[in-house]
Amino acid sequence: MKQQFINFWSLIFKTIRNSLVMVLPILFIGSFSVLLVYFPIDAYQHFISSFAGGTIQYFLFMIQLSTLGLLPVYMTASINVTYSNMTQEGQKLTSRLASLLAALSSFFILSGVFSSGFDIKSLSSQGLFSSLLAGVFASVIYQKLESLFKKRSLFIESADSTFNASLQVMLPYLCVVLLFLFFNYFITTCFGVSGIQELFIKAISSLFSKMHRSYFSGFLFILITSVLWCFGIHGNKVLDTVAVNMFQDILPNEIVSKTFIDTFVHIGGTGTILAVVISIFFFAKTKTSKRLAKLALLPSVFNIGEVIVFALPLICNPYMIIPFILVPEACYSFAYLMTKANFLPLVVNEVHWTTPLFLSGFLATGSIKAAVVQLLNIILSVEIYTPFFILYEKKYIGKLSNSMESLVKILKHSEETTEPVVLTECEGNEGRLAKSLANELNENIGYGFSDVPSLERNTLLMKYQPQFDNNGKCIGAESLLRWNHTKYGIVYPPLVVHLAKESNTLYKLETAIFRKSVQDSVILREIFGEDFKLSINITVSSLNDARLLPFLKDLTTQYPFKRGSLCIEITEETALETTKETSELINKIKDLGFTFALDDFSMGHTSLQYLQYNKFDMVKLDGNLIRSILENERTKEIINSIVYLSHSLGFKVIAEFVETSEQQQALESIGVNLYQGYLYSPAIDKNNLLTLGYTLKNKQR
Repeated sequence: MKQQFINFWSLIFKTIRNSLVMVLPILFIGSFSVLLVYFPIDAYQHFISSFAGGTIQYFLFMIQLSTLGLLPVYMTASINVTYSNMTQEGQKLTSRLASLLAALSSFFILSGVFSSGFDIKSLSSQGLFSSLLAGVFASVIYQKLESLFKKRSLFIESADSTFNASLQVMLPYLCVVLLFLFFNYFITTCFGVSGIQELFIKAISSLFSKMHRSYFSGFLFILITSVLWCFGIHGNKVLDTVAVNMFQDILPNEIVSKTFIDTFVHIGGTGTILAVVISIFFFAKTKTSKRLAKLALLPSVFNIGEVIVFALPLICNPYMIIPFILVPEACYSFAYLMTKANFLPLVVNEVHWTTPLFLSGFLATGSIKAAVVQLLNIILSVEIYTPFFILYEKKYIGKLSNSMESLVKILKHSEETTEPVVLTECEGNEGRLAKSLANELNENIGYGFSDVPSLERNTLLMKYQPQFDNNGKCIGAESLLRWNHTKYGIVYPPLVVHLAKESNTLYKLETAIFRKSVQDSVILREIFGEDFKLSINITVSSLNDARLLPFLKDLTTQYPFKRGSLCIEITEETALETTKETSELINKIKDLGFTFALDDFSMGHTSLQYLQYNKFDMVKLDGNLIRSILENERTKEIINSIVYLSHSLGFKVIAEFVETSEQQQALESIGVNLYQGYLYSPAIDKNNLLTLGYTLKNKQR
């Protein structure tokens, strides 16, 4: 029972965090609209309010209202969809839709939309408490009821499937709505409020009813604001009444005021978010975190911290909750102490909360000393946040490492079952990692290839696996892409290709591979001779790209090579079309001096069809055939048939994955005289391949 309780709440917190990710576009757009609406320059404010009759200001307000103004509605829907995905229940569209409608209906009930005392602010950030309750509990209850009523659902034989599906979700939807209606009726009747949101705000505000303005009331105000934010509730909106009634006015000889708190505590937003951004800039190890900090920097300068709060996230983050609560109190106490010590002048002017750091301090007090205190508060905050952030990111990187293993397993399963998969659309950490890797890969393609791995940044490397004949002569090599990642080492090569394909950068990557290979082939032929053949892999999508043929023409002009010394390998997995157009394309490329090889060849229907419609110069035996040649006599017969075909159709046969001398001897006995594999050499870099060439040359002498 205890474990079930832990698992349930772990699922709920994970649901909330993932749902926050889903509403990030709304938060980003909304946050920037707030910045543009309240940008603290009088000339700018006059311009947007007067130009074209205030049209600019109107549109900015509309963007703000349609994003942050309806944030709880979006949040409720996001929680419901996330929970449905994570629990793998309610997979049918009608069930998902009914669950979503139940959650939204429950939110509107809790917000008091239908009561006379309804406040439209309940649909803004102030209503996040109701959205969390409705989003979580309506989703959980609906799924439980749907499972309970599954055997008792209504069904009409003469009706179509859509109508019957609607009947099946009617009872659980109705029960959820009635349950929340009764709950809200109890709240409104007993406490005389429009809904639980108003009750929650009144309950929190009542803590300050018998307090006066003092260090302790300010301390409690900041503490409650921060704690509420930790659970996704907009603490500033909840305590807005307290802020206005108790702290809004600047009183003579009083230290604490709303402007004092905004200026010296909420630097960058609630939780002193600017310090988090700075900490990420200096101490983050992942590019994702650094990219987030860049995105959040401008809003946080103007004290809009939602980007970091929701995107890092700080909400429901056990590693960051302590500093998120501790830092504002430390800043508040330090600024209060500096005022008591007569170093920091009293606040004498109201300053809008979006006024940037240093300027806000000077305008509020009329003294440069305020900027000094703000700077010291930032330094103090960074010192507190940094160890917690390092610990959090270390844990995050550990999760990503596990996610990398899961990502490779998902891809391998797809390869084995031939079921298509879109890795960047996977749920959870795997999907986020796939998107992050795809972005980093695209960035690395722009940098080009490196000859050696770097410890400081991810690098694309070109490796070459030598190919030998049965006399021990190195007759060629295959170009093999390797992506060295600073955190994950060498990334599984098929994963690199798959991510490039998903991010529409595969052509860009493969042409970069071509260019690098052709460049290196110049010096390789000087050592190994003009007959040395370099094989380069290409996918069918790039082969069919209209840009490839002109690219290859330019490449042959820049780097002239002996006809037949560059071979283009096409893998069978990529389903090359056996059409007249494809044959014509291959012939045009062959006219440029390239040859063609068919990778992973077996006696399957697809392989034979390729040979029927296209003239390949070489086929590479499927690795599974090589691995089983010593144990399976039928494998020898299959390979023997392929060798016979090669004599008839005029192509060469090369065996990959040759790892033992026994395999080599068995292959040679049935007529396969070209080999590639660990028996001869692993994939090595250009310099090691050149060294191998010098060694073989000296032996021949």
